[in-house]
Amino acid sequence: MHAVLTFDAGVPVAVDGETMTVPEAVRELNFRAGVIRSSLGSVALRVARAALGPGSGEVDISLHEGRVVGLVCRSEESLYDFAS
Repeated sequence: MHAVLTFDAGVPVAVDGETMTVPEAVRELNFRAGVIRSSLGSVALRVARAALGPGSGEVDISLHEGRVVGLVCRSEESLYDFAS
């Protein structure tokens, strides 16, 4: 499962361009990963937020077998370009 998470000042505000609240984002990520009663969505958000830092930007995540297996961060505030 792949998704693009958008953060504004460190707060997740959208999944694949669709604006949603944090609880909605967690539910959406869990639903897409097929793990409705799991903490995978919240773990994915925390990992993505940690990779991006406190600023704004996007993080591409890949989830596989209940784990976050890929991250690509894009932020105009970053000193580095993490795109692969």
